[in-house]
Amino acid sequence: MKRQRVKYFSPEEKRKLLDFIQKHHANKLAKRSEFMYKLMFSTGLRLAETVGLNVGDVKDRTVLVIVGKGNKEREIPLSSAIREEIRLFLEWKSMNDEKVDPEAPLFISKKHRRVGSRCVQHDLDKWVHRAGLEGRYSPHALRHTVGFDLMRGTNNIRKVQEFLGHNSITTTQIYTHITKDQLRECAELLVCDPGCKYLVFICN
Repeated sequence: MKRQRVKYFSPEEKRKLLDFIQKHHANKLAKRSEFMYKLMFSTGLRLAETVGLNVGDVKDRTVLVIVGKGNKEREIPLSSAIREEIRLFLEWKSMNDEKVDPEAPLFISKKHRRVGSRCVQHDLDKWVHRAGLEGRYSPHALRHTVGFDLMRGTNNIRKVQEFLGHNSITTTQIYTHITKDQLRECAELLVCDPGCKYLVFICN
């Protein structure tokens, strides 16, 4: 069976996108987009879960409780870094006369309504193009990025499954593809013993 091709941001692309938004734009749209992407890159939230957040869902929280697909509830731990980003974003919202009461939408549009999924896709298209990245990325690419980052960092598919809230581990297996660099690393683990015709595996 042919492996599904998954679009995601490499570490360099992720940094380039966020740096461009931060350095070249200081308006409300840029601030909202920058924080939204940081939050999604830190939690692996689906787009619908992200735009559905209220201020009370993230304020003073160490764990994000999300009701995802099929009304399934899951907990996502928040790192100290993203908790600080949340604090700064809520402070910025307050200074810009945006509601910060617990039931208020975390992300709002220019019309002061909850931002919609189409709007997020449109904004991402714009930022990706302006940052000089090639191709088209959907907001789900941010979630895929988290999957690949976690797989590289933990090498534990069960941890990735639980973090992303996948019902089936088959879904998580899209993040287990092997790159050419990883294959070369495997080759370096094998040495040919001059006195033996067999390959010897080197264990650390």
